[in-house]
Amino acid sequence: LLQIKKYQWLLPGLIASVIVLSLILLSLAGIFEYTNLRLIQQIIWDDYIQRIISFTIYQSLLSALLSIIIALPLALSVRKYLQYRMLRIILSLAWLSFVLPVIIGVFAIIKLHGVSGWFSDISVHFGYGKLNYIYGMNGILLAHIFFNVPFAIRIILFSLNSVPAELWRIAIQNNFNRWNIFTQIEWPAIRYNLFVTAAVIFSLCFTSFVVVLILGGGPKYSIIEVALYYALKIEFNIDRAVSLGIIQIFIASCIVLIILSFTKSSKIEPYTKLKMHNSNLENKKALVFDSLMLIISILIFFLPILALVISCLSAFSYVTVFENPALLNSIYWTLLLGLSSGIISLVISIMFLITIRKLIISYRIRWLANLLELSGNLILILPPVLLGTGIFLSLRNTYNIQEIAPYIIIGINTLTVIPFTLRIIGPEYLRVSYMYDKLFHAYNISGVIRLLKYELPLLRGSFATAFAVAVTLSMGDLGVISLFGSTEIRTLPLYIYQSLGSYRMDYASVGIFILLMLVISIIFISEYLLGERDD
Repeated sequence: LLQIKKYQWLLPGLIASVIVLSLILLSLAGIFEYTNLRLIQQIIWDDYIQRIISFTIYQSLLSALLSIIIALPLALSVRKYLQYRMLRIILSLAWLSFVLPVIIGVFAIIKLHGVSGWFSDISVHFGYGKLNYIYGMNGILLAHIFFNVPFAIRIILFSLNSVPAELWRIAIQNNFNRWNIFTQIEWPAIRYNLFVTAAVIFSLCFTSFVVVLILGGGPKYSIIEVALYYALKIEFNIDRAVSLGIIQIFIASCIVLIILSFTKSSKIEPYTKLKMHNSNLENKKALVFDSLMLIISILIFFLPILALVISCLSAFSYVTVFENPALLNSIYWTLLLGLSSGIISLVISIMFLITIRKLIISYRIRWLANLLELSGNLILILPPVLLGTGIFLSLRNTYNIQEIAPYIIIGINTLTVIPFTLRIIGPEYLRVSYMYDKLFHAYNISGVIRLLKYELPLLRGSFATAFAVAVTLSMGDLGVISLFGSTEIRTLPLYIYQSLGSYRMDYASVGIFILLMLVISIIFISEYLLGERDD
C-alpha cells in the first residue's frame, strides 16, 4: 500500500495518456482497415500530389517564420506597457484573432482585403483599380499571420515572466541600451519556447484546410488536407482519402521528429511577474518604434474584425434570432459542445502536468516527461477530419453514430485543443513548482489540496487563458461537426457554412455576429473575471 501511495503521482499522466492514445488508436484502426499500399504508392508518384506536398510544407514553413518575425517585436513592445488596462484590453482583442473560428476569420480578412473589401474601395476612390491580391499565396499568408501571431505573442510574454526583477534593476543601473536588453535579458528568456511555438504554428498551418480551401484560389495553391477533403466529401472515395491521410501523417511525423531532435531542454528559474514600466531604459527612438508596432498590430488584427462587425451589424435583427429555431438550436449546441470540450481538455492537461512535474523536478527523468508531453501533442500530426473519419469507420458497424455523435465531437475537439492548453499552462506550472515544491513537501501538502488551494491561485491567469482558448477553439470547429453534425446537432459554424452555401447571407451574417459575441464574452469572462486577480 505504501509503495502504491509512493507512485500515485504516475496515475494522472498515465490515465491522460490512455485517454488520448485510445481515441487515436481507435481512429487508426478504422483508417488501416481501408489502407491500400498500392494506391498509396500510385498517389505518392503522382506529379500533382508531389506539388501539393511541396506547397504544403513550403507555406507552413513560411507562415511560421513570418508569424514569429512579426510577433517578436510586437511582444517586446507590448511588455513594457502592461500596467495600462487599455493595453491589456487591446491585447485580449488581438488574442481574439487566434481563437476566432476560422470561417469567421477568413470572412473578416475578405471584408478588408477582398475585391469588394475596404482596401479595394480605398484604391478605387483614389482612381486606381480594384485590388485582387487576396487569393493565392498572399491570402494564405495573411490569414495565417492573422490567426497565429497572437498565439506567438502570448507565449513570448509568458516566457518573459521568467526574468527575475533583479536583472531589470541591474540593466537600469548599468544603462543598458535596447540591444543589450534584448541580447542579455529578453532573448535568453524566450529562445527555448520560441522554436517550440514556431513548431506548433507550423503544425497548425500544415493542416489549415479551411484557409486554403477558401483563399487558395485554385488547385495551384492546395494542400494535402484539401485534397483529402475533396476525396472524402466530393468524390466519396474513402480509399483515396485514407491514403492521402496516411501520407500526411507520415510527413507530419517526420517533421515532428526533426523538431524534437533540435529542441533543447531549458532550465526554469524562479521568476517574479512584472507589471512595471522600465522608464529609465526607454528613449524617444524606443517610443517611436513601439508606436509603429501598435500601428502594425491595428492593421493586422483590428481592422479585419472591425470590417466584420460593421458588415454583420448591418444585417443583424433580433427578430431574425428569436424567430429562428435552427439558429437557437445552433447556439445551444455550440455552448454545450464548446464548454464540455474546454473543461475536459483543461482537466486532462492538468493530469499530464502533475506527472510531468514530478518526473522533471523530483526524479530528473526528462526524457520520460518529454515522451508524456509528446503523447498529448500527437493530434498535431493527425488532421481532425481524418481522426473523425477513422473513428466513424471503426464504430459505424457497432454503434448508431448519430446517437453518440456529441461524445465523438467532444472527444476530438478535446484532443485538438490539448496542445494549446499544455503550452499555456505548462511553463507557468513548472515555474511555480520549482519555487514551492520543497515547501509543499516540508508541510506534506499534496494531491488535490495542493492543486486547488495553493497552485490554482498562483496560476489563475494561465488557467483562465487556457480555458478561454480551449472553449473558443472548440466552439469554432467546422471540420468535425461537418462530419458528425445533423439537423438536430448543428453548431453555429456549421449553421453559418450551410447558410452561405444556400446564399442566405443575412442568416450567415447574424450567425457570424452571435458567434463573435460568444467568443468575446468567453475571453472577457475568463481573463477579466476569472483571471483578473492572478497577481
